[in-house]
Amino acid sequence: MLSTYINPVLQSISALFSSLYLGLIILTIPLAFDVGGVNCGLAFSLTALVIYFILTTVRLSFRRTKYFKWVSTIYYSQHFFIPSLLTYFLSYHRQNQTSDPAWSIVSVWKLLLINATPVFTILEGFCSLLLIQAIGQTVNWLTRYKSDSWLIISLVSSALVDTAAFYFLYRIYVFPFTIDILSASLLGSLLTLTIGLGLFGIVSGKGSMIESSLLFAYIVRCIYETFPILSEDASQALADLLTSATQNVRKEIPKFAPSILNPISEVVPFLASTLPSSFKGVWEFLVMAIQNLTLALLLNLAYRIGVFYAATKIIPSLYQSVSYPSVTPPKTPQPRSRQTSSSSLHQMLGEANDSSVNDRKHVAHKRKPFHLKPPHHQPPSAIIRLIYAYSPCLIIAVYTHLMLSYSGELGTELQLWPLWGSPSASSTSVIVHPWKFWNWVNMGTTLILYVAELSNNESSSGGGNSLTSHWKIE
Repeated sequence: MLSTYINPVLQSISALFSSLYLGLIILTIPLAFDVGGVNCGLAFSLTALVIYFILTTVRLSFRRTKYFKWVSTIYYSQHFFIPSLLTYFLSYHRQNQTSDPAWSIVSVWKLLLINATPVFTILEGFCSLLLIQAIGQTVNWLTRYKSDSWLIISLVSSALVDTAAFYFLYRIYVFPFTIDILSASLLGSLLTLTIGLGLFGIVSGKGSMIESSLLFAYIVRCIYETFPILSEDASQALADLLTSATQNVRKEIPKFAPSILNPISEVVPFLASTLPSSFKGVWEFLVMAIQNLTLALLLNLAYRIGVFYAATKIIPSLYQSVSYPSVTPPKTPQPRSRQTSSSSLHQMLGEANDSSVNDRKHVAHKRKPFHLKPPHHQPPSAIIRLIYAYSPCLIIAVYTHLMLSYSGELGTELQLWPLWGSPSASSTSVIVHPWKFWNWVNMGTTLILYVAELSNNESSSGGGNSLTSHWKIE
C-alpha cells in the first residue's frame, strides 16, 4: 500500500527536476551566446550535453544496484551547477583564450550542428505530419464511437486554424519585401498543392477537415521560417498583441476590490525587505536571461520540442498496430449511422434477435468490458525508454542549432553543384541559401509524404485508422 503513495510522489519529483533542467537550459544557452559570444555559447552547450550524457549513462548502468540512490543524487545535482558552469565559461571567454586546443572540439561541434540542418528540418516536417495525422484519426475515432459533438468541435477548430493561416498568408502578400521569381513560383506552387491535397482528402474521405487545416497552417509556418523578415514581422505582431493584452489587464487591476489589493500591496514590500541579498543576484540573472529570449526563438523551440515529443508517443502505437494487426476487441461497436430507413431498421431488429439467441447459448461465457487504452498507456519499449532518458541531449542540440540560425552562423551559401571541390572555369556552379533551401525541401517532402499517405488510405470517413485500430472500447 505504501508503494502506491510513494511512486506518484517520486514521479512528481522527477518531473519537477526535469522541468527545472529544461528551464535552466532555455535560460542559460541564449545568455551564453549573447554575453560570451558564439564560441562561448557553443562551448557551454557542448559541456552541458556531455555532462548530461555521461551522468545519464552512469545512472542507467547502476539502475539495478544498491548504489542507484547515490548515483541518482549525483545525477540530479547537475541541475544546481548549470548557473555556475555558465559563469565559468563567461569568465573564461573574457580572457580571450581562443587559441586553447579545447576550442577545436567546439569547432567540430559547430560543424556538426551546421551540417545537421537538413536532419533537424526534415525530421521536424516528418514529426509534424505524424502529429497532424494522429490528431485527425483521434478526432475521427471519437466522432464515430463516442459522440457526434466531436464533429462540431472538429469543424470549429478547423475553421479557426484556417482563419489564422489565411490571415498570416494575407500578411505575406501585403508585407513590403522583395522576393525573387523562383521563390515566388515555389511559394505559389506549394500553396496550390497544399490546398488541392486538403480538398482532395476531404472530398474523397481519405483525409479529414482537421488534417487539411493543420497541414495548411504548417506550410504557412514553414513559409514564415523560410524568410526571416516575415518571421520577425509575425513575432512583432504577436509581441504587440501580448503588450496590448498586458496593458488591458493593468487597467483592470485598480477595479479589483480593496480586500484583494491591500494584502498584496503589503506582502510584496515585506518579502522584498526580508529575502536574503543573494536572491537579488538570482533575480537579476533570471531577468537578464529572459531579456535575451526572443519570442520567435521560444515559439520555434516550443514547436520543435513539442512535435519531437509527440512523435515518441505516436510511433510506439503505430508499431503496435503494425506488429499486432489482429489484436482487436471483440464485437467492437460499429459507427452510428446517420441515415434511418425501414429496411435498415428491419435488418437491425433481425440482427438483435439473432444476437439474443446467441447470448442465451453462451450465457456462461461472459466477456470482460474493454476500456479505452490510448497509445501512451502502452508500456514503452527499451528503445523508447532510452529516447526519453537522453531526450535533453536532443533538446540541447536543437536549441543550439536554433541559436546558430538566429545568430547568422549557418552560412548564406550552400554549394549544390559540384558536390566536392570548387567549380572550374568551364563548369557552372549551383549555390543556394542553406536555410531557405532546406525549408523548401522540408515543405516538398512533407507534401509528398502526405500524398503517399492519402494514396494508401482507404476511402472511408476520416481517412485511415492506423493509429486507432487497436484502441479498445467498452
